[in-house]
Amino acid sequence: MSSDTTPDPTSHAFPTKQLTILAICRFSEPIAFNSILAYTYVMVQDLHGGDDTDASFYAGLLVSAYAVAEALTAIGWGSLSDRYGRKPVVLFGLGGVAISSLIFGLANKYWVALLARFIGGALNGNVAVMQTMVAEMVKNPAHEPKAYASQPFVWTLGGIIGSGMGGFLAQPAKFYPSLFPADGLFGRYPYLLPNLVAVAVIIMAIIQGALFLEETNPRRNRATHEAVFEDDDDIIDERTPLQRPKGRRSSARSQSRTTMDRPVFIEESLPVPVEQIFDLRRSSFGTVCSIKLPPAPPRQNERFDGKAFNFTIIMVTTALVLVSYHQIAFSTLLPTHLLNKPATPPGQIDFVGGLGYTVHDVGVYLSVNGIVGLFIQGVIFPIFVDRVGVWKSFSLNIMLYPLAYVLMPFVSAMPPLLVSPAIYLSMIMQCFFGIVVIPCALILLKGATPSPSVLGKVNGLAMSACCLARTVSPPVVGIIYSAGGSAAAWFSCAGVGLIGIAQLFWVPRKHVPSIVVENGMMIGKTGPDPGDGETETSIAISD
Repeated sequence: MSSDTTPDPTSHAFPTKQLTILAICRFSEPIAFNSILAYTYVMVQDLHGGDDTDASFYAGLLVSAYAVAEALTAIGWGSLSDRYGRKPVVLFGLGGVAISSLIFGLANKYWVALLARFIGGALNGNVAVMQTMVAEMVKNPAHEPKAYASQPFVWTLGGIIGSGMGGFLAQPAKFYPSLFPADGLFGRYPYLLPNLVAVAVIIMAIIQGALFLEETNPRRNRATHEAVFEDDDDIIDERTPLQRPKGRRSSARSQSRTTMDRPVFIEESLPVPVEQIFDLRRSSFGTVCSIKLPPAPPRQNERFDGKAFNFTIIMVTTALVLVSYHQIAFSTLLPTHLLNKPATPPGQIDFVGGLGYTVHDVGVYLSVNGIVGLFIQGVIFPIFVDRVGVWKSFSLNIMLYPLAYVLMPFVSAMPPLLVSPAIYLSMIMQCFFGIVVIPCALILLKGATPSPSVLGKVNGLAMSACCLARTVSPPVVGIIYSAGGSAAAWFSCAGVGLIGIAQLFWVPRKHVPSIVVENGMMIGKTGPDPGDGETETSIAISD
């Protein structure tokens, strides 16, 4: 096609309407997912007839079941979205979440609740498909950071509402007996109400999506389809179909990619395991902050035949795995510790029991945690990285991470007025450390990748390892809680954090100059880390 007829990607307007419709679909999911965190522990107790033996383990298993099923079926849903379109897969995934939530709320046996969680994960492949739709909606590369930020942002917002909803709508016959009699429907099924509300929100999202969401699959238009492939088969981003046609080689370069002058990172730190995703091949990932690196050198046509997994990649990936493990362990351990009954009188150190809060209290804590996390991501993170630098932000917060865990076993011995502030302090520390460490680790990981052609392999290694850590973490920390008590569980998280500190000495130091951290509120530009004397490490990203 001649240059005078080729559309200028910068002339496209920001797809506000379609992104808003897609955001509503995305918003409905965490309302269902996050609501269970507030009451999973007491629900397991109720399903076991009041027996709290190993309740923390079974609660953790409920959290992990969804992630396991989603991991097993994600590739299949991606392939279906390539063949039949993104829109039907997204709407079907929302329907799967609604079915799962309804079964979960009506569960009167543990295996039914576990099956409901597994069904929800198996029927939902929307994380990757929705991100692909965002990429296909955006025609102007300058709009990418803002567009990519919309999905994780609404996920976090929905998670805040979902956490509070789960805490305040669970067990309604107990907390609102004048409205919900004990012998009524919600007395027999004490966890149905929050799930019914979630189902109602999801149904509204499905209806508006069916009416107004436009199909973005480029295969519906052959000319557009030809334009979404990169010249190099090994260079893949979100505009590449989730599964390429057999026997087909890439033929044309995406116009939007040719105009990208630098790679973009967007960090993500969310309080639930299923949303902790990243893709080093993408131009953006995460939530409200983006980190732009200097322009990459021109891409070479030769294939890279060297070693993809060098020592730095292995060490940074190990650091990511350790953080992923204890970060998600905290997310499931905190509600359990808050809900579990104390084993000692108030004012004494309790290394075995919990704090004896209600699901209402847990809902408030989890919602506040989400709000704090959103504030840290949007305001504190850009300032901190701007002032401290990437490497120091990464290493300093890994070294401080165990402090968030060692505080919790001693909260029970504090005066009543200090208990709640101590819990919030632990939450804020854990939230801050995770929000800073993960994006900085991803920058180092991408910087250590020897060639753009192996980004897929490096991303696959890191993502798979982190997913595995997040999947096994909730039931493992639950076993520790059941066997050794609350303090043993918290100290186990701190122990993994200490391993991370020791492992930090084997992570090669990478200098990242002139990082631009930006969001909707501010833009900051960092120079070289103070005191660094290392030479610049070039980062080769396809453009």
